[in-house]
Amino acid sequence: MKDALKYMVPFAVICLMLTVFVLQLAGVSHADSRKLCESLDVQLPGKLEFVGQEDVRAYLDRSYGVYIGRRLDSLDLGRIESLLLKKKVVKDAQAWTTRDGVLHVSVTQRAPALRFSRGQEGFYIDREGTVIPLHPNYTADVPVIEGAIPPIDNGESPEWGLEVLRLMDYISQSRVWNGRIASVSVNKEGDIELRPVEGKERFIIGKPEQIESKFERMGKYYSHILPSLDSAKRDGYYKSVNLKYNKQIICRKDI
Repeated sequence: MKDALKYMVPFAVICLMLTVFVLQLAGVSHADSRKLCESLDVQLPGKLEFVGQEDVRAYLDRSYGVYIGRRLDSLDLGRIESLLLKKKVVKDAQAWTTRDGVLHVSVTQRAPALRFSRGQEGFYIDREGTVIPLHPNYTADVPVIEGAIPPIDNGESPEWGLEVLRLMDYISQSRVWNGRIASVSVNKEGDIELRPVEGKERFIIGKPEQIESKFERMGKYYSHILPSLDSAKRDGYYKSVNLKYNKQIICRKDI
C-alpha cells in the first residue's frame, strides 16, 4: 500500500500541473482570439515591381473592407488570399496573423517571359501563358515581340503566345542562332518575321511551328544560296526570304 502511495502522489502532482498548464493555454488562446488587428505587413518576395506594398494595401481596402481594428479571429484569411489571386499579376498569396496584432500578407508576383507590343498597347506573358498587364512605371527586362499581335490578352489563341515563347527559347539556346537575330515581329498577314543582326533580309517563318526545320532552311540560305550570288549582289540583293512553306526557300528581290 505504501509503495502504491509513493507512486500515486507524484502522479497526482503531475496531473495537477498539466491541468494548470492547459488552463493557462486556454486563457492565452482566448486572449489571442480577442486581440485586435493593429497593422498590415505586406511582403513581396523577389525583385519584380508590378505590385507595390501600397498597391496591396489599397486593393485590400477596396475589395475586402475594414480589417484594422477588427478581432484577429474575425478576419477571413482565405477570402483575403482569394481576392489577391484575382489579380493577374499575382501567382501566389498567403495571409496569416500573429499575436502582436499584425495581419501579414505575402504576395508572389508572376515572372514575365515575353512582352508583346501593339503600338502603344501591349502585355506580358509568363511561362504558363498567363497574360500580365503592362505597368505604367515599371518595365521588365524580357524580349519584345512587336507588330500585329493577335488578341491573346482577350483570351483568344493562348497557345500562340506559348509557341512564340518556344521560338524565342530555341533561338536563345541555339549555338548557331543565339546572338544572330536582331528582332522578331509579326507582320500584317500574321506571319512572324526575323531580322538578322547582319544583312538586310526579312526571314518570314509564318506560324511559330516546325521551328527546327525552318531554321534548317534558313541555314541553307546562308550556306548555299547567298554564296552563289556575285559578291557585289550579296548585301541586300534579296529583300525577303520566305521559309514558311515546307521544303521551300522563296527568295524575293522586292519587298
